Amino acid sequence: MIKLQKAYDYKIYVTGFFQAGKSTLIKTLDPNAFSIDKPLRELWRGEKSTTTVGFDLGHLIWARPNPNSDGVIMSESEYINEKDEYSGWICKKIEIKGSPGQLHFKVVREMVAKSSDGVLFVIDSSDPDSIGNALTLLAECRCLLGEDIPIVIIANKQDLETALPPEEVSNLIHEFTYGGSAKNNFGIKEAIIRLLRIITGEIKPNSNSMYIEEVS
Repeated sequence: MIKLQKAYDYKIYVTGFFQAGKSTLIKTLDPNAFSIDKPLRELWRGEKSTTTVGFDLGHLIWARPNPNSDGVIMSESEYINEKDEYSGWICKKIEIKGSPGQLHFKVVREMVAKSSDGVLFVIDSSDPDSIGNALTLLAECRCLLGEDIPIVIIANKQDLETALPPEEVSNLIHEFTYGGSAKNNFGIKEAIIRLLRIITGEIKPNSNSMYIEEVS
């Protein structure tokens, strides 16, 4: 039997509740990302918005000068344009795929999540009322992919004055949480690199505390 080679080295599944910022995160990382979405019928917090009804799909490169470094995350198109700068670096292709967050899209999430190596779970830190639904999806995610699937959680929308600090989100969900802003592109790449290093076994999450332990 001929074994087909994957077009990517790692697949990251991006999930979270409705309007948590999943599509914004993917499109900020990869401006050429493809989305199956539709406009919301009503304004969301006073603004026009869209919601994913299929999936979001982006392609990234994780480039490192050596195996011990965090390296950098960039879109595949950015890497192609600047490829010579990363000659000799260790470069891995990442498929990043997002799912719809409304609870009734469970079947779609099951399809999108298949064969994922790790999960980037997005929480809207500016909307505490959504955290209960977020926890429902987090449990669903572990049910779909297994309890041992590497997961990094992001308290998104830290650029908003109404956002809860990451520490408060951590206390509410009892899991370590990164702070970030998909819209302003801070904290997101660092979280992805941490997730990738957990996937590769270079670092490991400590299930009994809110920090991540280096593998010696």
